[in-house]
Amino acid sequence: MGYRQIFIKKSEKLSYKDNQLVVTKDNNETKVPLEDVNYILIEDCTTILTSRLLAEIGKNAVALIICDEKHEPSSIMYPYNYHYKQLENLEYQLNNTKLLKNELWKLIVIAKIKNQKRILEIKTKDEYTIEKIGDFIAEVEPDDIGNREGLAAKMYFRSLFGSDFIRQFNDGVNYALNYGYTILKSCIIRHLSIYGLLTYYGIKHRSKTNNFNLAYDLVEPYRPIVDAFVFDHLEELNNNLSYEIRKELVNILNYEVIADGKRCTVEYSMDLLVKSYVKALVTGELKLCLPELVYD
Repeated sequence: MGYRQIFIKKSEKLSYKDNQLVVTKDNNETKVPLEDVNYILIEDCTTILTSRLLAEIGKNAVALIICDEKHEPSSIMYPYNYHYKQLENLEYQLNNTKLLKNELWKLIVIAKIKNQKRILEIKTKDEYTIEKIGDFIAEVEPDDIGNREGLAAKMYFRSLFGSDFIRQFNDGVNYALNYGYTILKSCIIRHLSIYGLLTYYGIKHRSKTNNFNLAYDLVEPYRPIVDAFVFDHLEELNNNLSYEIRKELVNILNYEVIADGKRCTVEYSMDLLVKSYVKALVTGELKLCLPELVYD
């Protein structure tokens, strides 16, 4: 699998030749070995892509993210039928028990709140909120039936972005959050596809109109990474995210976290997480390789 993210701000054509991605701009060609690429994000709505490139992108498990005229990610192409034991993994996924789902969701919520707490400790020093959401960690039950995730999120966002902050409001902060979350979700979707899992069959998220319920589940502990970035760039944000901000939000995939006791990139930790999820489905083991934030 690749390790590079390709960000296309302006290009006339993307094509494939000799196992390489060919980027054509102003009659000049830039070539990148396709095997080195894991993501291509295209912002230029006029860029032409060849069907041969699209086929090779699928073969190489490259995720393709297309943005709209506002530079917001609007669609994702991910590999299909990539895993050699796809049917077997699907059967494990469909046959997992409610007990297993409930316990795995508990682990995910705990990891998310722990990472939120870590962000507040570093960024705000808000002792009351830090203590309160720290209490929530010990109170999370299977399936989070007490909704400690929701309660923690409400306090966390107000502490981080102010008491008048409203999630999903049309402002620069929410645009940046949504952009970053989409990048993270696209990474999870890619790894779910690589391991032959149904992206729409979730653990907690069960919306009949969401094709990526499982990605929304597994991305939760990673969201605070985006939150911290947005907090650090508040003065630079408006309704039109700058190229520099968008590019750095994509680069979050290269940030470091701790997973399985070791430092690794966000991208690689997601591979470990999905792999551990498959293992939990197969063995029933109540364990996931969840990320811990790194701030030296």
